[in-house]
Amino acid sequence: MTRKTINKITSSKTFLIIVSCVVSIGLWLYVVNVENTDIDIKFSDLAVQYIGQDDILADRQLIVKNNDSQSVSLTLYGKRSVLSAINKNDIIVSVDLTDVKSTGTIERIYNVSFAPGINASDIYILEKYPTYVTVEVDRLSSKTVEIKSESDITVADGYMAEPLEFSPSEIVVSGPEEVISKVSSALVKIERENLSKTVTNAADFTLIDEDGKTVRSDEITTDVDKINVTVPIVMCKEVVLTADIIEGGGAKKENAVVTISPATVTLSGPAEILSSLNQIPLGTIDLSQFVSSASETFTIPISNELNNLSGVTEATVSISLKNLETKRVISSNIEFTNVSEGYTATPVTQYLEVTVRGADEIIKLIDSYNIRIVGDLSDLDQAVGRYAVPAKVYINGYSDVGVVGDYKVVVSLEEEGGQ
Repeated sequence: MTRKTINKITSSKTFLIIVSCVVSIGLWLYVVNVENTDIDIKFSDLAVQYIGQDDILADRQLIVKNNDSQSVSLTLYGKRSVLSAINKNDIIVSVDLTDVKSTGTIERIYNVSFAPGINASDIYILEKYPTYVTVEVDRLSSKTVEIKSESDITVADGYMAEPLEFSPSEIVVSGPEEVISKVSSALVKIERENLSKTVTNAADFTLIDEDGKTVRSDEITTDVDKINVTVPIVMCKEVVLTADIIEGGGAKKENAVVTISPATVTLSGPAEILSSLNQIPLGTIDLSQFVSSASETFTIPISNELNNLSGVTEATVSISLKNLETKRVISSNIEFTNVSEGYTATPVTQYLEVTVRGADEIIKLIDSYNIRIVGDLSDLDQAVGRYAVPAKVYINGYSDVGVVGDYKVVVSLEEEGGQ
């Protein structure tokens, strides 16, 4: 290798860096191994561990209050090579509480040890501050509290939110008796917008007192970390009430003026049920059963899947007839049908007054000879005697006129050839 090459290598930046590192390592090895002097180092804010807190004290229904507030400072003395390798996590400060059996404030000397791998025999404790720790032991308390909510929920048009549902419905809080006694409930806050279906979320909660103020303490534990909150969303709809009209007695649907009170009810429930529900039939009204007007009250039939927000359980159907006239006609034209073989039916009823109804110009034309009364004996046993049987009234020659009401006639049933 030429001198020129050597000069070039020794003057390069890389060479200078390598030489600097070698010199630094050499100096450090000298200080540690040749000049390994004794030094002291102070460690502050060392956390205190309580032996027996999580098992023995818990079994005795006791708890350490403010266990995170205690800390100590230590000044350690030893060789530089030993202390320089130690950090706060290698120092263990502990207090034995396994003999504590009652509440109160006690003072205890703490023990200092080191993590595995550190030779404690080469380390001396020059100073402890404080020299002992003060431990407050309180009664461990647990109680079940209710869940309350603050909600800001908006729903889409045609929907409504029902009361929130919580799972679990209550939570258990545990901790120092003095702290737990302040807890009244767990508060959940929910904010959702424009909902059109039921949603469920896991929500955080805050412990509060009776005045709604937050109760904060690291010493409180709860049996759950979150609460499942369900926001039930249902459809809301106004549904029309209707009545089925049976034509008869000369009256047709166009003659009937129907009024229903209330006319509608407001319902809530699952959208798949309520979306297709447009009316609720209350019942039937037979126009042949009254002369000019009638009123009947019905129970509003609502399925169990739906809720009646209106709160009304009954509706009244009122009907009045228009453009019709009535007339009373007495007829003696009485006959019988379904007479058993071997029997003779004789009318005891000689005359029957019937009410006929229809347009005024037609009603005027009806007379007794247009009326035919037919008694039905199909329900009679084969026994002689007198019976009241249902009768159907026919109006011959006038199909647009009808009979109002139900009628019966009395018949005498005898065996043929009998005395």
